[in-house]
Amino acid sequence: MLKVIVRRCKNYDREKIKRIIYEIFSSQKFLNRLNNLDSVLLKPNLLGPYSPEKGVTTHPEFIAALIEILKDYNIKISLLDNPGGTVKYEKVLHDTGMEDLSKKYDIEILNSAISGIRKFRRFTSVRQLPVRRPDNPRFNRGGMEGGADENIEYIISKPVVECEAIINLPKMKTHTLTLFTGAIKNCYGVVPGLAKSNYHRIAPNPTEFAKIVVDIYKIVKDKIVFNLMDGIVGMDGDGPSSGDTKNFGVILGGTDAVALDFCASRMMGYNPKKIPTIKFAADQTQISLDDIRLIGDFSENFVLKNINIRKSKITNLILNSFSTPLKNVFQKLFWAYPAYNPEKCTKCGICVKSCPTSALKISKESPIPQLNRDKCILCLCCIEMCPENAAYLEKSFIAKYLIK
Repeated sequence: MLKVIVRRCKNYDREKIKRIIYEIFSSQKFLNRLNNLDSVLLKPNLLGPYSPEKGVTTHPEFIAALIEILKDYNIKISLLDNPGGTVKYEKVLHDTGMEDLSKKYDIEILNSAISGIRKFRRFTSVRQLPVRRPDNPRFNRGGMEGGADENIEYIISKPVVECEAIINLPKMKTHTLTLFTGAIKNCYGVVPGLAKSNYHRIAPNPTEFAKIVVDIYKIVKDKIVFNLMDGIVGMDGDGPSSGDTKNFGVILGGTDAVALDFCASRMMGYNPKKIPTIKFAADQTQISLDDIRLIGDFSENFVLKNINIRKSKITNLILNSFSTPLKNVFQKLFWAYPAYNPEKCTKCGICVKSCPTSALKISKESPIPQLNRDKCILCLCCIEMCPENAAYLEKSFIAKYLIK
């Protein structure tokens, strides 16, 4: 039986968080393990240059509480994540509060660009995954009609591969592509820089992409000694960056990432067995989802109130619908594409640089980026990485109607 501990916590009071983490570690009999560790790599969610109050990234006070515990055990601490897109790492560290955290506690923040990478060659979880390329004559935006098989090369940050142990620090959020952002999806951050964009290119469909995420999780999972989820303030709606900040008021912890995601997503109102990353990871690691138990301050089947998971489910359904071949006439009526709010867009160019198929461009004549729909693979990287929340998914009338 796999146990996940949940505790109430309404705000980022460091001393209270510290007590809760101690309780979680104690309940999971993890304190003895700390005595045997010399060093730990912290893996927070640092999606982009967002302030902690927005609920997009792991809060610095949450990490600070953990750091103080680890220092009590004389453990050497380092921290690493690979933000999405092309935003400078230094800006992300500054805006998320990690720079100040590093100075205060004298912890080392690692940089993949300096530390190096490791490569792993393997087939993805679905053998002979067709590669979706807009320049492939057999490519069809409405589905996969063949394509070249590709033995995917996974690029992983070298410090992750070489570290003694990892404590995974995910954020509790919705996600329009994978439905839920949690401990499994947080492992996607071990992939450096624009390598992430290449995997989106290979597998833009949500189900396909989930299998790549699980492959990457499997590469690093044996390094993960514990998972602590910052669910004090997170996000619902159009997560992981464009949704609504929400006070969930919880902290969850456990030794297994699949079990943690199962319990956290269920608390948000999802059916965890229908979330691809959870389902595939459980299958790949031979975990029975029926053997997972939530214990702590809430009943096992407790669901948080007023959480909007509908938006993420609708978008996910639309994206999955495009993986089924559609007739050309119907495709003209049933569509969804990234669009931009001209009142919010600053033409910073982050979306253009983050697009894996170069489907976006900026011109002097237009107040917003211009999208080449024939090249767009609906990976939603542009929406996820937009710092101004100017990008959104525009749907045709019939797409809105059919989803309803």
